[in-house]
Amino acid sequence: MSDMVGFRPAQPGTQPDNDTPAYGSTRLRHPTRPLVAFAHTVTEATGPGFSPRHFPPHADLSVVDGKPAQGERIIVRGRITDEDGRAVPNTMVEIWQANAAGRYHHPGDQHDAPLDPHFHGGGRVFTDGEGWYEFQSIKPGAYPWRNHKNAWRPNHIHI
Repeated sequence: MSDMVGFRPAQPGTQPDNDTPAYGSTRLRHPTRPLVAFAHTVTEATGPGFSPRHFPPHADLSVVDGKPAQGERIIVRGRITDEDGRAVPNTMVEIWQANAAGRYHHPGDQHDAPLDPHFHGGGRVFTDGEGWYEFQSIKPGAYPWRNHKNAWRPNHIHI
């Protein structure tokens, strides 16, 4: 596999510092010691590979059991590329998000916003030959978090 491209770390100055004191959550979510570099194996550089045959796509998060979720319907489309801007085809893209009221369908989320029985907030799609993916959902709501007084996470989707 001489044509295998190795992983290139981000260029210095292109990413925020791991420790950002004003962003309280970083204290518990970043390495506190230098990272250990090691050579990547073929498996790490080329896989794992997921197939729609084994992991069926779930591209419409806005409907559960044939009933529509509450909230504004949206279409999200994006493209996956490598560090050189080349398309990454046939790649599984997992999606999760809060509902329109800002609550996740997860027992760990105890926010007092209502759950929507017609929105579970999770799905998956695969990129096409040019690296494009698309899914339907609802606009997620913002939700409070404990970074500082009256802190709210903005509307967002995890991809």
